[in-house]
Amino acid sequence: MNLLLIAIGVLVASVLGLLLWSTGRKASERGPARDEIENFCLAGKHVVNLPQIRQALEPADFEYLSERSDARMMRKIRKERRRIALKYLSGLREDFERLVDAAQAVAVLSPEVEAKEEWKRFRLSVEFRIKYRLVWVKFALGMPTFPGLEGIAVMVSSLALDLERAVTRAAATATGPGTPTSAQG
Repeated sequence: MNLLLIAIGVLVASVLGLLLWSTGRKASERGPARDEIENFCLAGKHVVNLPQIRQALEPADFEYLSERSDARMMRKIRKERRRIALKYLSGLREDFERLVDAAQAVAVLSPEVEAKEEWKRFRLSVEFRIKYRLVWVKFALGMPTFPGLEGIAVMVSSLALDLERAVTRAAATATGPGTPTSAQG
């Protein structure tokens, strides 16, 4: 019985030690976050290529090419376009993760982090990951559909817009109401 109590005591002490260590670590990371926020790109790099991906996945485009090439060439074209679409999808995921990291840095620096905004970001993150996996599976199985890809691109661009608004709001809060925002002369 005493051995069990000692083991539980050691376990509780080590968990408390880990919690204290992680709390101190987070506090020390808040300083560099201010410098890193300037390095974040608040726009999705890959979203701008959506029209080209749309055209490459259009059924009419495949019909046009199938009229002018043989079956072997069409298989090669479909395979190459599917590979490009998967790379594009991966790029959208990278953009999304970068934007989520930037949003977390802004939330750390923001004096008034609302639980509603945190919940929205969490929900969006989960929704993005589910949709990303579904679209990835469709493309990997050779069933490329543009609407799913477009939905993911819209999620990335909406997160970029929300982040830009949050940064603008945080900057306005940081400068204060009495600070002029532009030089008049």
